[in-house]
Amino acid sequence: MAENRNENGASKAKRDPALARQTLNLALAAWDLARRRQGGTDNARGHFVNLRARQRLVASFERERGIPQADRSMFLLRPEARGSCLLVHGISTGPGALTELGERLHDSGWNVYIMRLPGYGLDDSTLSDNSWESYLNQVIQGYRLLSGGPGKVHVVGLGYGATLALLLSRAEKPASLTLLAPALIARESLFQRLLIRLRLNRLGFVRRWLGWSAGLVEGMDRARGCAGQAKMPIFAAQCEDDESASPNSLRFLQRKARHKASLFKLFPEGGHSILTSHGDGSLYEGIVEFINSDM
Repeated sequence: MAENRNENGASKAKRDPALARQTLNLALAAWDLARRRQGGTDNARGHFVNLRARQRLVASFERERGIPQADRSMFLLRPEARGSCLLVHGISTGPGALTELGERLHDSGWNVYIMRLPGYGLDDSTLSDNSWESYLNQVIQGYRLLSGGPGKVHVVGLGYGATLALLLSRAEKPASLTLLAPALIARESLFQRLLIRLRLNRLGFVRRWLGWSAGLVEGMDRARGCAGQAKMPIFAAQCEDDESASPNSLRFLQRKARHKASLFKLFPEGGHSILTSHGDGSLYEGIVEFINSDM
């Protein structure tokens, strides 16, 4: 749950001492629960208790940071869940964009964790302030939290969250990936993509010329290398007129997907906000059905 700091290392948000103490106490409680685990996976009851402790900790932490309610993480938990779903938002969307999908998955019997990426929801911070590696580290932590209990874990990524979901599959083994408006091929020039492929964007003057997105585009480049190695089923959907990520991202996934149960949907219109445009149509139902098949 690390957040951005200013040049002096101080938090960018105003701190409430009482709330800070509450967060510390909840952190100690969550740590103590994790310490008592004997390895392996918890039973359903123990996992539920552990997730509730983390839910309270994250809620307290985000209140202390001054994160607006609509931008906060969300846990939707069941004592006897069939498994878990990790939902990851993107650069231009927050956890709120995944709320309705999360509620539908929860109604279908799953634990749901809609995580907030570091920096999101802070007035003086943008997601570009952090590296794709730091976002991936947070996603891995969220996945491991859910995988500590019974049942499979499915991962849903929206926009850049789809990039992170694919990167996650290199280190972990989710049961499936749902990639919505996947940001795998940026709308950058061939020359810009070549500079990033050669990692020249890490040079200061090249990074300044390319702009803030260069580091995130490097993450997309790495994620494309994971697509052909992902052995789990993939559900991917994108709009042809996506203004942020090239629809060639979906076509790339279609060529690389290895699991025969993978599904792909291309909508002619809807832009990058694919859930707003098509969620209440067939898309929500299609995602829930795909994950419920629990391959």
